[in-house]
Amino acid sequence: MLNHELDERPDRELIERHSSHLQELWRTTHDKWKDVYDAYYFRTFDIWDKKKENAERPEWLRPARPTSIVNNAVDHQLASDPKVHRFPVGDSETHISNANLVELGLTALLNEIALLEPNLTWKMLGKHLIHYGYAVCEVGLDSKTLTKRNTEPEREAGETDTEFQRRVHKHQQYRRNGIPFRIRAPHPGDVLLDPLEKRPTLAIKHTKRYAIDLHNLTKTRKARGRDADIFELGENPWELILADECWTENWHGLMVPGKLLFVEANTWGFVPYGHAFAGFGMEPTGERDPTHLAVGILDPVTPDIRAQAQAISARHNVAMDASFNKILVRGMGADEVRDQLDEGEFVEVPDEGAIRRMELPQYPRWMFETEEWYARDIEEGTVSRALSGIREQGVSTVGQQAILSTAAGRKFVGVAKQLEHLAMVASSQILELIDSQDFDLTIRGKRLNAAMIEHDYTVQITFDLVDPVLALQERQTGMAEVKLGLKSDETYRNADARIEDETGERKRLLLQEIRKNPLVHQILAMDAAKEAGIDRLLERALQLAEGQSSSNGAGAGAEAQALLGPDGQPLEQSMGQTGGAPRAVEQLRQGLTPDIMSPGRTGANLAG
Repeated sequence: MLNHELDERPDRELIERHSSHLQELWRTTHDKWKDVYDAYYFRTFDIWDKKKENAERPEWLRPARPTSIVNNAVDHQLASDPKVHRFPVGDSETHISNANLVELGLTALLNEIALLEPNLTWKMLGKHLIHYGYAVCEVGLDSKTLTKRNTEPEREAGETDTEFQRRVHKHQQYRRNGIPFRIRAPHPGDVLLDPLEKRPTLAIKHTKRYAIDLHNLTKTRKARGRDADIFELGENPWELILADECWTENWHGLMVPGKLLFVEANTWGFVPYGHAFAGFGMEPTGERDPTHLAVGILDPVTPDIRAQAQAISARHNVAMDASFNKILVRGMGADEVRDQLDEGEFVEVPDEGAIRRMELPQYPRWMFETEEWYARDIEEGTVSRALSGIREQGVSTVGQQAILSTAAGRKFVGVAKQLEHLAMVASSQILELIDSQDFDLTIRGKRLNAAMIEHDYTVQITFDLVDPVLALQERQTGMAEVKLGLKSDETYRNADARIEDETGERKRLLLQEIRKNPLVHQILAMDAAKEAGIDRLLERALQLAEGQSSSNGAGAGAEAQALLGPDGQPLEQSMGQTGGAPRAVEQLRQGLTPDIMSPGRTGANLAG
C-alpha cells in the first residue's frame, strides 16, 4: 500500500484491492501450511502413494513423531511466563519507584490476560512460530468489560435498596478489577500483513464471523451515534460470513463481500498487530515470496517422517502376519476344516502334514534398523532428545548432559527472541492504551495507572528458561562477587536472585532491621502474647524481673528487664539477632579444655 493511501479514508474499493493483493502474496504459503504442515502435525498425511498396488496397505498407523516434535520444542524451549523489565524515565527515586510498580503491575496484567483466552496466548504464539515458522499477535479491547466499567448504574423503578447497592458494588468492582484488554494469538493465516514490515502500517483480518456478531457490532455502533450500516440477519443467525477488517494508523473499517459496514477514525493511533518469523527459512536468490521465510520446524524432515511411518507400518504388518499367518490344507476340503475349527472340534487329517501354518519369509535384520536411521536424521533436523529430558547413550554426568542440552537449545534462541519481540510490542500498546484512556487497574493486588507510566511506553519482555543447577551456580558466584566488592547488592538481587521488585525488597530489608531492635522486638513480643492470650503471664514475668532488679541494685536493672529465652540469655540474643555472648547451642560446642576438640555441628540445629 502506498503511504498516501494510508492517510486517506478507505472505501470499499481500496480495501478490496489491498485484501486481494495480500491474499495473492500469501497464497502459496497458506496452501503449504494447510497441505503439508497441518497434514503432518494432525497426522492426516498419506503414508503410501495413491497407486493401485498400494490399495491394500494400511493407512491408519501414523506415528505421533511430528506432533511430539512440535509440542516438545514448545514445552521445553519456550517459556510462557513473561518477565517484565521497565527502564526508569529518570534518575530520581520517584522514577525508579514508578518503574518497579509498572514492572509488577504489567507482569500481573500479562499473566491475567493470557488466562482470559481459551489457549495460553504466549504458548500458542510459540507453537505458531515453531510449527508454521510465523506468528501474529493481536491486541484488542473487550467491549463488554468496557461497557460495564463505563456505564454508571441508575436506579430502576421498583428496585429495592439492596438490589441497587448490589449493582453499584458490581460496577465498582469492574472499575477496580475489570480487565478490558485482550492479547490473542489468531491463526497466522487469518491476518494479512506485509511480510517485510516488522511494525505493520496496514493489517487486514480476513476471516469468517457469525452473522449475529456482525449484526450486534454494527447495531451497537449505530446506537452510540456512530456512522454504521447495520448488518441484517438472515434465516440463520449463526451463518459464517467472510469479513475483512482493515486497520491503519488512522482508520479502522469493516466490510463483508460487496458491502462496507463502517469506517471510523482509529483513535488508538497504531495498528494492533505484531508479527514475526521464526528464522528457520531464508529467501533464495532472486525470489520474493514469504513461503521461503515462513518455514516450520518440520519442513526439512517431512520425507523422513513419511519414510519412518512406512517402515513402522511395514514392520507392523510383518508382526500381524507372523501372529495370524494362514493355515495351509493338503488333501482335505478347506471348507470342512474351517467349519471344524470354528466349532472348536478336533480336525481329522489323513497324515501329519496335511494341515500346517504357512512359512513366513526370514527378513534380514538390517530391514528393521532403517527406522532408527530415519529417527537419527529427524532428530538432527528438529529437536534433540536431550531437550526432552532423555539422557544420551554414553553420557554419565550431569555436566555432560547440560553441555549437550545447551548446544541443542541454541537452535531456538532466535525463536525466543521473536516471541519476546511480540510480547514487547503488545505490552507497549497496552501501556499506551492505559495512558490514553486513563485506566486505573488493580490486578492480583498490583496497581497500574497512567501516572506510573509517565507517557513512556518502552518496556522489555523476556521469557527465561531457568535451569535450577545453573541458577544455583550463578547465585553462588554472585554472592562471592558481592563479598569482593565487584558487584552491588542491588545488581545481585536483580541479575542473580531474579527479584523483580527491587524497591519493595529494600523496604522489606529495612523493616527487617527495624524488627531486630530490642525495644521494637519486645513490643512485638507483647503484641504476640496478647494474640495468644498469655499477655498477663508476660506482664507478671516483667514485673518479677523489675522486682529482682530493684533488689539487686540499679546497675542490673536494664539487663534484668530484657526478656529471657529458654537458654537463659536475652530473647533477641537466643534468636541470633544481636551480638554478645554465644547462644546456648554455640556454648555446647565449645571444648571442655583447650586440649579437647570442639564437638561437630551434627545435631546442633536440633539442640538449639
